[in-house]
Amino acid sequence: MSQSPSVSLRQLSHHELAHILRVTMRFGLLMLRNGASSYRTEHAMLRMAEVMGVERLEAYVTPTGIIASAYSGMEHRTQIMRLYALAVDMTKISLLERLSRNMPENPTPELVSARLDEIETMKHQYPRWQIALAVGLACGSFSILIGGGPLEFTAAAFGAAVAQTVRFTMHHYRFTALPTTILAAAGATLTSEVLITLLEVIGRSTGLEVRPAYAVIASVLVLVPGVPLVTAVLDLTYFDLVSGIVRGIYAVMLFGAIGIGMLSVLVWTGLRII
Repeated sequence: MSQSPSVSLRQLSHHELAHILRVTMRFGLLMLRNGASSYRTEHAMLRMAEVMGVERLEAYVTPTGIIASAYSGMEHRTQIMRLYALAVDMTKISLLERLSRNMPENPTPELVSARLDEIETMKHQYPRWQIALAVGLACGSFSILIGGGPLEFTAAAFGAAVAQTVRFTMHHYRFTALPTTILAAAGATLTSEVLITLLEVIGRSTGLEVRPAYAVIASVLVLVPGVPLVTAVLDLTYFDLVSGIVRGIYAVMLFGAIGIGMLSVLVWTGLRII
């Protein structure tokens, strides 16, 4: 995709064009790495390159890498960057979008690169224990929505919190998404099933009906790949077929990983949830 600025631009030198393209590619890679769709990333890169003085930018963005060529008069440069890990951080995407839309006049690549350094090295907006707690409460609430009660809520909340903790730990040791999802699903299933089994004693004494399946199902809600599914639909909507199909397949693989993790525990314990 290309975009031409509405004002005349001075011709950039070989070094300047290469430097600007390198910064623009890094910006796009940060967008992709934190969960942005290919379409959104491409348009943000175009804005970024234009404001730094590039006459025209042709970018091909996929979920695993970016190929881009920058043009200025008779000069042009092409670069390729690969992406090896995906995550979801909407705070960083928001900051990157804001940066591309509110650039100072005539920014230098060094200035933009320094701002990208700040965004890239940002820590989570909330501490991990708060995220795990929020995830647990959300998944516990989902168990109520599908027909569970306070006992299912408790088991699902603890199971989801364990799943999120496993994800944090696996991410720290740089495991990829599939083994992380399998282990997190197994941890959530085992925790929620053990806890709901113990809580059944309370259920019998108080007359509460206990539905173990609801607790187990709700505990793995946190692992559902919502962002890849949404971005797949967005890319397909804008006829970016390669990115849309790849993201859709990736989401299906994560669903399969959830199933493997759950089944590894359910087959062992003998619990039926369907």
